[in-house]
Amino acid sequence: MVIRKALVALATAGLVLGSTAAAAAPVAIDGVRDGSSVEGENLNTFAWIVGLLILIGVIGVIAADGDEDLPTSP
Repeated sequence: MVIRKALVALATAGLVLGSTAAAAAPVAIDGVRDGSSVEGENLNTFAWIVGLLILIGVIGVIAADGDEDLPTSP
């Protein structure tokens, strides 16, 4: 139960702080900062690693969530 509350609090804080940071960001001027060319680069490897870490984290949270808050019959 504590893990669930912590995850909800973390998600809520991320939503609030993310929207605040986006509103406070300066307006980009066209042509000032052009991105580098990523033609021919393999960007899928990083996505797979992040996805795998998220999956491991979700499985870890589910496995760590015990039944300590459930009532037991005498």
